[in-house]
Parts: sequence; structure tokens; C-alpha cells
Amino acid sequence: MVSWPAPVHPRFWIIPALAMIGLGTLAVILDRPAARDRVVILASPMNDRERDVGPGMETLLSDCLEVLTGATVTHAPALPPPAILNRLPPDTRLLRFQGGRDENRLSLTLEWTTVARLLSGQPWIQEASPHEEPRKAMEQVIQNWPLVIRHRRLERLIPKSSLNFWLLLEGLSIQDDQTATEHLSASQRLAEEEPDCATAWTALGDHLYRSLWVNPDQAGIGLNSRTHRAFQKVENLVPGHPRAIFLWSMMLTDTGNQSLALKLLEDAIRLRPGTPDLYLGLAYAGRTSGLLEGARKALARRNELIGSMTSPSSWFAETTYLYLGDQEAFGQDLARAGALRPDASILFYKGYLALLQGNRQRALECMVSGSDPGMAPPPFRDLCCVYRAYLEGRPEEGLLELRKIDEIRGKLRIPDGEWTFKEAEAYSLLGDRDRGMDCATRAFVQGFSCAAWYEASPFLVKVREHPKWPMLRRNIQERQAVLAGSFPPSAFLP
Repeated sequence: MVSWPAPVHPRFWIIPALAMIGLGTLAVILDRPAARDRVVILASPMNDRERDVGPGMETLLSDCLEVLTGATVTHAPALPPPAILNRLPPDTRLLRFQGGRDENRLSLTLEWTTVARLLSGQPWIQEASPHEEPRKAMEQVIQNWPLVIRHRRLERLIPKSSLNFWLLLEGLSIQDDQTATEHLSASQRLAEEEPDCATAWTALGDHLYRSLWVNPDQAGIGLNSRTHRAFQKVENLVPGHPRAIFLWSMMLTDTGNQSLALKLLEDAIRLRPGTPDLYLGLAYAGRTSGLLEGARKALARRNELIGSMTSPSSWFAETTYLYLGDQEAFGQDLARAGALRPDASILFYKGYLALLQGNRQRALECMVSGSDPGMAPPPFRDLCCVYRAYLEGRPEEGLLELRKIDEIRGKLRIPDGEWTFKEAEAYSLLGDRDRGMDCATRAFVQGFSCAAWYEASPFLVKVREHPKWPMLRRNIQERQAVLAGSFPPSAFLP
């Protein structure tokens, strides 16, 4: 279950996977240690206030780094402090960019150094391209990167048309679902005009995925949907395209097709084993399938790649740790995530964890904060209201609010079984075991098959006392066993 920033779809924050913090972002790029032990960090633009080359350019550069060099990209708001720099390998490369637009021409400057050079006071090395046709400017800068170009696919990443280059950067800069939905016709037109540009098709797939939470009719659901076809186009152009595969896997998991999501991720990791987000996708599909040991290994691999730059996911609370029974790790991840984005989803899970640990006062404090009208995303804010009512001894009001949430979710027609499971827990906690059983069954049908948490969640006690529980339990265990046979823990590693 993913969370996104306001004013987004009613379930999570969305910030482009490779442009987490927009202008002023620092990206950490690491090669796979076993094969390429060099680390590269893409730092924030150098006082660049030109919105035309801000978040969109960062996403494009990140895509190019991952596809062309096999680099690993993560993001942070500034250069690491000396304490962190001293823990990074000396050959870690720091990259930052600056650019500008003159009509449809691009000027682009890339600066780079290494941790060793930076700590010894040596200057940054600069590569600059004056205002010229964007594709040519990108080629010039990329040719001078301090990295080995392993895949010659730049023509599949940059639009042929100079005007379309700027239209692509505009699309890559979009950070909320409503704007993405409104931009769909432009995204579709761009992809059709640039049929060989994988980045254009990735942007279209991204916008279609986001529109699922605003207007599902625009994107469609399932393997015949526009979203699925857009990502399939990317795969045909650039096999294993990291950002596209990650987004595609998220969409498939949300719509109950974890098996295909895991297969796509497994194939992509064989091609690009150094991409942290691919392991995040594995953990998401794995945990919702009940493949918890595999999900744990995927998260460990992600943390290994990021190293001392390890940060919480900006996509969702990492409930893998919760389902594994590691409340300490879950709490630590929530604390880090709360420092990054104190939104309603994080406050909900902090309160949820406090309630699990028997600290009702702390749980109430979190739910009160999360239910503030100004908090986002809305579904978690509303779920905080439900738990607040429970903790304040107002179960009937809590049930009324929960039924409203269930009704809204039903109209969206987006499965997301992990969220539906949270509704089942809330119904059970509030004493409505019939509705709780109905939601638990729907969660299973929608793809949530984590047998361990169905069995262990203390909030689901009344559902487990329902006459229909034994059959549901058997179905969950059978599905999980089938997936476990196809995706053993070793499948979650490169």
C-alpha cells in the first residue's frame, strides 16, 4: 500500500521515482559492488532556478545514468555532510548539473568530483555544452561522463524533435495525480510523435498509473489497459528500463497481479542489478504475496546498494518489517520516514504500531494528528479518524466513517488488497465482524495474500472467529504456496 503527497489520489503520495525532491536534489549512483564498485552521486543543480531544466532534467539524467551506465540512483536534498562522506568509498563520484533554455535550444553544464577529491579540497571538474539542439547537447555531456557507457541506447531516451524535448521535460516534472490526469492527452500525443523514445512512453505510463486514482476510466485496469500497453512499449524499446519496470510492477501489484510484477522485476534485475527501486518493487510485490523472506532480502539488497546514504522509502511505509514481526525495524523506518514526510500515512502507522504495543495514549496522539483536516493523503487521514473514534470510545461514529471510506474505494474500482485489508482490521476492531470478513475476503481476491499477517494481526481477531474464516485461510495459504514455489527467496537477489 503506497502513499503519495497532496493533492494526489486518495491513497498515496507520488513523487517521480527518480526525482524525489525536485530542484535541489542529490542523487546517489552506485554500481553493483560485485562487478562495479564505483559510486556516483548526482548532486542538486548549481543554484539553478530555471524550472524548465529542474525536476524533469534530473529524472531524464537519472534514466540515462541507469540505462547507459548501469548506475544506481537515489536522492537527497544536499551534499552529504563530512561524517557521511567519510563513510563513502573514496572513488564515489559526485555529479551536479545546471541548464537553461533559449527558444528550443538547451545549454547544459555537468560538474563532477569524487569523495577523495572533495575531501582533499580539489575543484570540481566541469563539462559544458552551449545552447544547441537538445539531443546534441545531451550527447556531448554524456560522452564526457566519468563513467563507462555500457549500453548505447541514448537515441531511445531523447526525443528527436527539439520542441518535444521540452514537452517531455514538462511531463517528467509533474508530481501529482490530478495534473497527470489532465496532462494525459499531451502525454499520449508526445509518445505517438516520438514512437521510439522510451522516456516518452515511460512518462505516459507514469501519468496513466497516477490517473488510476483520479479517473480509472482514463487508464483502464488490467493487462489490456492503456497503462499496461505503455509500459510494454518501453520494455520493447529498452529491455529492463529501471524506472518503467518499477512503475509497471507497482501498478500490477496494486491491481492484484503480483506474479507478473515479480517476473518483470526478476528479469530487469538480471539486466540492471544495481537499481535500488527494483528491489523496492520486489519487496512490495513480495510482502503483499506473503513472500516475506524474499521481501526482506530485497530490502537488505536495496540498503546494501545505498550504503551510508540509506533512507526510508518515499513511496510507502515499509510494512514488510511489520509483517515479519520486527516492530523495532518498522518503528525505525517510520521515524526516518516521518522526518522526511510527516504525512497522514506515516502518522497512521505510528499510531497503529503504538496500539499494537499497547500504548493507547500514544496511538491516540498520532491518530489525532493524522486526522487533522489539513493532512494528506485523504484516505489515511480518514482512517486516522476511524481509529481516533475507536480510541475515544465512539465505535458507532468510527463505523460510519469507515463505511464512507469503503464506499469511496468501491467507486474507484482499484483493487489494492493491502488497503482493503486495513479496512478489514478496522471493521474487526470496531466489532463488525461480518463486514470485516467481507473486506478480508475482498483483500484476498484483490491480491493481498500475506498469510502471516492474516494470522498474526491482533486487530483481526473477530474476523478469525467468523465461520467463513477457515475457508479463507485455506485459500490464502494455497495461493501463497503457489507463488512461493515460483519465487523462492533466491529470486529476490541478483
